[in-house]
Amino acid sequence: MSLSDRKKRILKAVIDEYIENAEPVGSKVIAARSRLDVSPATIRNEMSELEELGFLEQPHVSAGRIPSTAGYRLYVNELMQNYALSTREADAINAALNTQMRELERMLREFGSLVSRLTNYTTYMLMPKDLSETVKKFDVFLIERMTVIAVIVTSSGLLRNKRIRLNVEATDEELALVVRILNENFTNRTLDEIPLSLIKRAASAAGGLSALISEVMDFAGEVLDEGRGGDVYLDGISRILSHPEYRDPEKAQELLSYLTDKEGIMRHAQEHFNSENPGQIHFSIGSENSDESLRDAGIVYGTYDLGKNLKGAIGIVGPRRMDYAKVAANLNYFITGFNKLLHDTFFNE
Repeated sequence: MSLSDRKKRILKAVIDEYIENAEPVGSKVIAARSRLDVSPATIRNEMSELEELGFLEQPHVSAGRIPSTAGYRLYVNELMQNYALSTREADAINAALNTQMRELERMLREFGSLVSRLTNYTTYMLMPKDLSETVKKFDVFLIERMTVIAVIVTSSGLLRNKRIRLNVEATDEELALVVRILNENFTNRTLDEIPLSLIKRAASAAGGLSALISEVMDFAGEVLDEGRGGDVYLDGISRILSHPEYRDPEKAQELLSYLTDKEGIMRHAQEHFNSENPGQIHFSIGSENSDESLRDAGIVYGTYDLGKNLKGAIGIVGPRRMDYAKVAANLNYFITGFNKLLHDTFFNE
């Protein structure tokens, strides 16, 4: 049976009141606190009919009504309004969602530090570049009257959010349209696959919220650039300088120039890791290194698996006379365990 609009409004008022106070709700309360503009007697009659229809229940003869399971079902299907998250709630949720990536970064730093201590050399942990990074999901949440939070989740699991101030008030329906436009047009596309013309068409389709589409897509571009930029975590720079080879200030300065150039480390690593068999330990010794500052150094390195065909890398930099057998054994044991931990903890689908 289809309920009249008045019955639905009364049912919604009863459920809202019961959710708030956990006490059976009477007709006088609904008349006083709602904006139904009908008498308590009319509300009482409607509530009696809603009870007969199975949407309300009366726990005691003298008590008011409470929602039934059927009443709650109708409420969640048709009657409830979208809840506007508070800033505190949105920040708490996003902090929790970011935990996994923060934990991965923390693990990389801590494990790099551990390997450096075990070998007494410098280590770097390399997060890979990913030119195929895409947005997996867009969301936009209203947190204040004219303020939203845009949330972006990428294909590698990176999650970022940004608070955006609107220039017009937005209804729930308009924000839902924006989210639908974003997800239908811009998910599963790399930056190179998103032409400016598509963004303009999507913005036009959003009507009064066209500026929001443009701002979210600017933010998406920043996030995808961040995700495909890679990163390098270094530990133990001072350890390698304690070795006799680097008591010469000139040699020490050359090596420091290399170790502090993260882009250079990433380029050097990619030259080797893209072409060599992953899962093996590799050596780059003295003049085998393309970088002149490494002519008196040795590097032992291998890769770890981040899933989705992405490989990270860990390298150990020491003097050319480094104990290659010891370093390789430590590194191999570490990478085997680290790959298993990553798979079990982060990338087990």
